[in-house]
Amino acid sequence: MEYNEYLRLTERLTSRLINDPPVFSFTEEELSSFRKSLGSDTLSALYDAGLYDGDFEKFCFVYRLCEETGVWEDADTEFLRALFTNAKKHIRAEFLNDPYIKNIRIPYVKEGDVTLMNAVYDKGEAFLYDMPDLFADVVFPKIGYFDERVYFPAVYEKEMPWVSVCPSEINSMKDQVSSAHGKTLVLGLGLGYYAYAVSEKEEVRSVTVIEINPTITGLFEKHILPQFARKDKIRVITSDAVAFLENVSLGEYDFVFADIWEGQEDGAPLYKKIKTFEKNLPGTEFTYWIEDQIRWYSARNKQ
Repeated sequence: MEYNEYLRLTERLTSRLINDPPVFSFTEEELSSFRKSLGSDTLSALYDAGLYDGDFEKFCFVYRLCEETGVWEDADTEFLRALFTNAKKHIRAEFLNDPYIKNIRIPYVKEGDVTLMNAVYDKGEAFLYDMPDLFADVVFPKIGYFDERVYFPAVYEKEMPWVSVCPSEINSMKDQVSSAHGKTLVLGLGLGYYAYAVSEKEEVRSVTVIEINPTITGLFEKHILPQFARKDKIRVITSDAVAFLENVSLGEYDFVFADIWEGQEDGAPLYKKIKTFEKNLPGTEFTYWIEDQIRWYSARNKQ
């Protein structure tokens, strides 16, 4: 298969998981019956091909997803091996042990078109747990599911999910959490997951968050920020991120994390604008949410 064929398969699976996520939940009897129908020789062959790692439930989950979407027939061995190898069964207890999930309680609050609430993944519901590597030779989606029903914080705008604290959100910013230090500037608030995570670090002296939406800042300051153990470190400013950067002085911040876009398409022009400030603020480290995906999109579209 060629690169663009891998990309089309990835887009097919991604679209299905975003727009109509399937749920695959198996009883022990169903797993046992399917295992017997395959037989030990087939399982050994699947193991040798890199499609089965000993977790038969996970294998069944990915196999059913591939069958339902037609990927099993259309993909080559390399794509299937990457898909099966990187699929992940998430453990509810481990997710609930994330410090933000463990310590922050989200009430149901509706203000205008914005709703603060808890969303849910059903047991066995398929989702994307991280971004694909679009620069790899074999592009594939990273697919996961939970072993039990899980609730997680979310913000909806009208009927559409806007931001949530789920595995994909956590994984997509873990490197930027790890590298934050000193006086940290955060462009984009969301549910405050990033601000919470970096405020807990001793290397981070202060956290200034810029958010353009006053409804989001109001909900955060009233219902979420008071629960933060290190809220004394955090300052929230309602402003346009680019306009705010125009007035930042040399040495005012040590670290910047920009997260003011929904995806690579709307992120490309904003990313380009914010990148221009790097030369004016030498000594300040700039980092960006889904930067690799934006760079890939920009290169493909000559932005």
